[in-house]
Amino acid sequence: MRRVAILLCLLMMMPLVGASPDPTVDITLERRLSNFDIGINGGAMSPNGQTVLIFGEEGYAHIISAEHADDDAYDIRLENETTNNLNSVSWHPAGKSALIVGDAGTVLRYNSTNYALGEAEGSSVMSTKNISAIQFTAASSVAYLGTDDGQIWKYIADTFVMIDHVATTPIFDIACMKNDNICVVATANNGIGIIDQSDRVSWISNTRWNTWIGVSCDDPTMPSCTGFASGKKTAAIHIDTMDTSQSTLGEIIGFGGLYGDYLGDHPATGSSTIIALGPLGLVRWNQYEEEAFLMFSNDNVSDEDILLSGDRYAMAWENSENTGFLVTGQGRIVSFVPASESDSGDVPAFLLVLVALCVPGVFIGLIYWNSPWLQRKYAKLVGRGKKVE
Repeated sequence: MRRVAILLCLLMMMPLVGASPDPTVDITLERRLSNFDIGINGGAMSPNGQTVLIFGEEGYAHIISAEHADDDAYDIRLENETTNNLNSVSWHPAGKSALIVGDAGTVLRYNSTNYALGEAEGSSVMSTKNISAIQFTAASSVAYLGTDDGQIWKYIADTFVMIDHVATTPIFDIACMKNDNICVVATANNGIGIIDQSDRVSWISNTRWNTWIGVSCDDPTMPSCTGFASGKKTAAIHIDTMDTSQSTLGEIIGFGGLYGDYLGDHPATGSSTIIALGPLGLVRWNQYEEEAFLMFSNDNVSDEDILLSGDRYAMAWENSENTGFLVTGQGRIVSFVPASESDSGDVPAFLLVLVALCVPGVFIGLIYWNSPWLQRKYAKLVGRGKKVE
């Protein structure tokens, strides 16, 4: 009996909930853009927050509403201008146009006034390059492009010029600071590079040992960006705006409690960033606080739709904190809203009552089974040991 009591005590002291973080949003599968796998690779929200331009395999491009992505009445399917795969997009800061880049030197210009999509002038010089990333600077018509063999190019006024070829591995992402024309480059195995206002590229030496999946510069008040590396690693990138060659990498933070790994990132509201996980899940990163909050995990996705859980991330955005949409690679559109109180992970009241009743009883039982004197007193009290007359 002593062993039973000890076992009960240990069981009662075990946590009632698992160690995985609770989701902060509820998700709903709203619709599909097609009945087959479209092959969506990504997208970007317009500067005015009204439309989202998505792109994918074999020249696929499509416009959906940022606020009403669940309603196909707002959709605009753009004409295919290429059969090459499209890999990245960036809006001009004025919001009237965007550049979409892809394989075999593909650079397409999107005109938001007439929904026209056509080849950008001057892009033929990149015809032998697979372009993997593009980003406009915050306050100019300059954009930087990255290729899958590590080259960095500059675009301005229909002119494309290579400015750096130090890296030899794919450039996965480019992000630019909000208040300075300084950009950060994330590569597979060559670390993190900084592009200054004069197009000079500096490489942070101690960043080569990680595979940098993405980078964000979403807080305009901070002279820093954030890098996201394979293995669920996150680190601040401290930018020296006067001499970018003196920029440094902050402490690398690991998020071991999350299932899966980083796949990419997109801007969120409130100077935050949405980080994509594979298998399908989302994390919200706050650059200022340096805190990450699980939005939902792949288990939560399975609860909504088992087929959705096997889909892949393409892009996501917020219209307000924890409220927005996710677009998957196969063309599913998923809405998310702040989690209801019933999903908050609180311990049910009846379990709290059960613990309150049982835990004292377990400890009293332990004392009883280890005290012969109490056992004799109890035996006398209930009449045990009396002689039968």
